[in-house]
Amino acid sequence: MNLNSTLGAAYSLQGVMPKSAKPPKMPKSPKMPSLPEGDGVHGGEAPVRTSSDSEPTPAVGSARWLNIAAIGVVIGAITIALTQQYGYGMAPSALGVAERSALVGAAIAPMLNLMRGMRPNNYAIAILAAVVGCAASGRQILLHATGDLQLDPNEVVLGRPMFEWSFAIFLAAILACAVMLLWTPSWRALDRGLFHHRGAARAFAFSTIVWLSAYVVMSVIQVIANCGLTMCPADPTSTGAQSFQFTFSVSGSDGVEASVSIPGFITVMLGIGVVSFVIGAIVNARIDHGARHTASSVA
Repeated sequence: MNLNSTLGAAYSLQGVMPKSAKPPKMPKSPKMPSLPEGDGVHGGEAPVRTSSDSEPTPAVGSARWLNIAAIGVVIGAITIALTQQYGYGMAPSALGVAERSALVGAAIAPMLNLMRGMRPNNYAIAILAAVVGCAASGRQILLHATGDLQLDPNEVVLGRPMFEWSFAIFLAAILACAVMLLWTPSWRALDRGLFHHRGAARAFAFSTIVWLSAYVVMSVIQVIANCGLTMCPADPTSTGAQSFQFTFSVSGSDGVEASVSIPGFITVMLGIGVVSFVIGAIVNARIDHGARHTASSVA
């Protein structure tokens, strides 16, 4: 058998043998819809997107009211301090100015949470401010305990001096921030702030922010008027209750009249609160009107 006959037989056998079937192609995996990337705060999880009329989550809605309440506590503390100083003629002290500044600093965190959305790093601002406040009020407590500072009777509120109440408020602020940080559902959802949400929370938030801003202006004016550009005294004394008062007469059904006298500065403070709530309601209504106008233009 020669070489040519061998090659011919091989080619003939190749034609007879069946060709092997090609392996089937694997089906392409379905493309998953893309999710928005995490912002470094929400841990890369898919945020919850909702309309402007609903809360991102119930936890966020509750956290908003807690932040509003926190601003309210700061407003209450500064109201007492301003009443002591404006209403009873007590000049601000150096440590008192530090404490009031720390109170305002602690209130910045809930303001940011309400206006820009719940973020854990905002609570860090409150913790740092509260630590400064604890140091200032704690030093004031020690100086009064050693007799280096004398307690003025007008500093006492409900049986305790105001600097002790401030120390308790700062400790409570640190504890509250720790609880809010552990309550992760309150800041993991996508929250763009109250500018994009309609409801009573936004009106109250604007009102408290306006109220506290008015107090900041009053505090700055008082410090400049009493201390100038130098350090405030360490241990000022009050000059007593101011004579400016509002007196109201109330007539009973049996003809008996009674008079009620309210210190003028307390009336002024209450008036600031009322005006703040009116301004907050107006701003809230204007934002709603602007949002409706924008929606109608797009439609």
